[in-house]
Amino acid sequence: MKRLLDHAVDAFLAALLLGMTLVVAIQVFFRYVVNSPLAWPEETARIMIVWLSFVGAYMAMRENKHIGFGLLVERLPAAGQALVEIAAKLCMILFLLVMTVEGFAFAAKYADVPMPYTDVSTGLVVYSVFPVSGALMLLQSLLDLPKAIGKLRQPAGRPEEGRAR
Repeated sequence: MKRLLDHAVDAFLAALLLGMTLVVAIQVFFRYVVNSPLAWPEETARIMIVWLSFVGAYMAMRENKHIGFGLLVERLPAAGQALVEIAAKLCMILFLLVMTVEGFAFAAKYADVPMPYTDVSTGLVVYSVFPVSGALMLLQSLLDLPKAIGKLRQPAGRPEEGRAR
């Protein structure tokens, strides 16, 4: 099921990137060739970049590609590294839980507010990115937590083989 979700997210991100490229190309054409800029492409591209950024953060989390500074943590023994990772995952879970719950409330609060040019719902189209991306990252964090806890049980000197999916 998780693999299907990941494929759907990857397809969604690819479609967003393609769509944003087309929308920007349309705007450039109308602005510089036709000399009559359209109002909606800029707003639409902004919405798409927000969704790409937030849902892309899930993709980066899923593939363990977020930047980190591990200089101090790497100097700890394996058990200390595992404890720091568990603490970090727990903090992330708490943050993402708040982001998801409050994101739903925020999106609902602004559901009746239309965007100026496209007239789409600000809450449902723009701010819904918070609960959607928050829930995706929360799911990934919850799946990663048992792996981090499992590192505490590993015998010293046997590092875990890569990150399993």
